[in-house]
Amino acid sequence: MNFRKKLKTTDIDSVREILLSSSFFYDYEIAVAQELVEENLAKGEEKSGYIFIIAEKDETPIGFACYGKTPCTADSFDLYWIAVHQNQKNAGIGKGLMHLIEADIAVLGGKNIWIETSSRPLYEPTRIFYLKTGYDLIAQLPHFYGKNDHKHIFLKNLDPMPDPS
Repeated sequence: MNFRKKLKTTDIDSVREILLSSSFFYDYEIAVAQELVEENLAKGEEKSGYIFIIAEKDETPIGFACYGKTPCTADSFDLYWIAVHQNQKNAGIGKGLMHLIEADIAVLGGKNIWIETSSRPLYEPTRIFYLKTGYDLIAQLPHFYGKNDHKHIFLKNLDPMPDPS
């Protein structure tokens, strides 16, 4: 397996295929992910604000992550997407992506990584993954995405502040 940060035009379709394989995402969400790839390809990482890591096996994309600095913050980053093709689940690819994301954000001076996800039962494995990789569930916004579909907000602090007590 190999990881790369430089996107290719074929990644527009690869991201779609990875997301479709999971059956988690609505069509409009998949379209947004593809738009972020297009934005990165058109403007580059710095100007678009979207950083990608693609996981590949035999030069075929099998997972990806997209993250970027949170606008108007000193040192916060948002993890917008992390997904692994359904037929590659439980092989450590998500953990590998998360490790690379965190290392890159640390190099970029990031201290906080924020993740938002749905409370739908389908997302239970996702929420467990975030907890197992050291993220804390710090807030729940009721009915944010729709009736009984709450937003769960996770945080990982890469530079923990000392306890003031």
